[in-house]
Amino acid sequence: MSLPVRPPLQAFTVLCGMPRCGTRQFADFLNAHPRLCLQGEIRSGLVNTIRATLDAGDRAYASGYAANYYRQKRAQGVIDLFTLLSKARRISKPGADLHGFKCPQIERQSAAITAIVRPAFATLHWLHCIRNPADCWLSLKAMPWFSDSLDQFVTRYCDSLDQARAIAEAPAVEGLAVDIHALDLDAFIAAPDKPAWLGQHLFGPLDVAVAPEALARIVAGTDNRNATERATGSARPKVLSAEDHAGLRRHAGRLDDAIGAYNTRFGTALALRLPLAEAQAA
Repeated sequence: MSLPVRPPLQAFTVLCGMPRCGTRQFADFLNAHPRLCLQGEIRSGLVNTIRATLDAGDRAYASGYAANYYRQKRAQGVIDLFTLLSKARRISKPGADLHGFKCPQIERQSAAITAIVRPAFATLHWLHCIRNPADCWLSLKAMPWFSDSLDQFVTRYCDSLDQARAIAEAPAVEGLAVDIHALDLDAFIAAPDKPAWLGQHLFGPLDVAVAPEALARIVAGTDNRNATERATGSARPKVLSAEDHAGLRRHAGRLDDAIGAYNTRFGTALALRLPLAEAQAA
């Protein structure tokens, strides 16, 4: 199939990564900018539904006069389908020219998303959210909807890191520029200048230049509406129980390997920090 003539919508952004690692907060920061419009998360099984629908359209309008109209509409169709099938309310920003969606662990669907995006957009940006395993586990464990065992969590955590590296190291895709950048929630929380951090690590990879005063307004005006305490009504533990500490320690080799490879690829400083309740009490 020949590459289409693309409309002005040139880039599509996917904000992904482990749940409880800032996907909602970083999406809210992005949506505070007038050029950016990221929809909410989608059930992962629906990604293949979107792909099948667009594949059918690509085949039906592969050539002829109708193909020109189809190609002109396809990028907006991608946006509309992700908007329709999102679990969240529709975000409408008529002036935005950079679109996408946020969805934890959707990096597992990277091949399908690439197939969806490639015929309609010039660039696919991935933003991968992550933080240290202990705080990620403690935040997830506090969620009433979370039911994974610690062993299952470790598998999901390591797979997420590995999937991000796989996207970064995948062969070039003809007609589509693909990039991926890490968003380390721990680094953001610890940053002494949070507006500058967002400018460099969140908006910079999307080629969106934001003035320092505008970044300061975005940080000051964007509430962390998905913080654990707000989501559950109570603060989560900050340290591990003896049982959780032993469980994560049992997986230390696997976690260290995945974290080390991720740090090498993305220049992050993730670490297996295991704060133990008994040690803190002492």
